[in-house]
Amino acid sequence: MSLIEINKDEARKVLKELVQEILEAEGLIGSIWRMDRMRHECGGQSKDWIIDHICHHPYVVRHELAVKDGKNWIFKAKRMDEFIDMYFPELRINHKKERAKNG
Repeated sequence: MSLIEINKDEARKVLKELVQEILEAEGLIGSIWRMDRMRHECGGQSKDWIIDHICHHPYVVRHELAVKDGKNWIFKAKRMDEFIDMYFPELRINHKKERAKNG
């Protein structure tokens, strides 16, 4: 005889919601980063550095990984995480200046 009866469907639903919440908090699925999170992901670099080195990077522009929403920038979390990993050596280049120089 069991002292506690567990509704398996309800437990599964709650667990699924918790997993979704954790994955979104970690930026691993379907979420958007704001500039504060992007600064954290880039080791505390300034907002201006992120705009110049990442938002204007040709790959980011081409794939629309960063979007200016009024005064604020927002970023596609999962794709941006992949971008940082893939293009890390290039992040030292100021792409805003490169674009201005090359027209």
